[in-house]
Amino acid sequence: MRRWTDPSAPFELVLSPPAPETPNMNLLRYGKAGLAGTTLGLSLISAASDVLLEERFHESELSQSWWVEGGQSVTIEEGRLRVRADPAERHAPGYVCTVWNETPIKGDVKIDFDAHVLSSSIKANNINAFFSYADPAGTPLRDSRTQRITADYSLYHKLDGYIFTFLNAGQNDADDTRARIRLRRCPGFELLKETFDYHCQPGQTYHITITRRGDNLSMAIDGQVFIRATDPSPHLSGIFGLRTYHTDLWWDNLMITQLDPTTP
Repeated sequence: MRRWTDPSAPFELVLSPPAPETPNMNLLRYGKAGLAGTTLGLSLISAASDVLLEERFHESELSQSWWVEGGQSVTIEEGRLRVRADPAERHAPGYVCTVWNETPIKGDVKIDFDAHVLSSSIKANNINAFFSYADPAGTPLRDSRTQRITADYSLYHKLDGYIFTFLNAGQNDADDTRARIRLRRCPGFELLKETFDYHCQPGQTYHITITRRGDNLSMAIDGQVFIRATDPSPHLSGIFGLRTYHTDLWWDNLMITQLDPTTP
């Protein structure tokens, strides 16, 4: 087990040893100049150039392209990204967490990942994704991370980007089992679309797909599209981040793929 501590952040990142690779699999390994040591199964992609980022969280070099803002702890456990951000006291330090990847994401893309809520003391079951995020002033977000050391939500509202949110709608009503699914545009925290549907409960693994084609954005959960929105002035480049609030959860199987603009 390896430990990595960012002196600018109040957390420790604990990295477990890589899981053993399955024998006889035809795998392609990229170096730091490619996908920061990520292992890709060739059967999952038609061409290596189509994949902008793939992360199975089996590697021990997370610090090469990832960094963390806020949270109680971030660990790699059993080949998954475990994020604890649920202190006993509401809004106590560490109750929010953002995990960024610095890989540039441009153009038409599809983002897939799995998320699984372990627990949430306030039943938020909060699963967020930051997409096409950038500083309007042009400063790389990694360079300004100390300004967001607490990961307070409002600190991200001044930046360019989109916030996809998937959480439990019935925090204060046990009879309401629906999920709250929404898309906001920043700066300005502008609500583009919101719906109350499906469910977001602990103990279940959800597969989430975010797609952007030009000015059209969508979010699907377990293969069903719940959010469609159009932004006439879209953010077409930036980075991707995983975000949560008062929730203990894990993420896995992240893949960001460049879409062919000629294919509908």
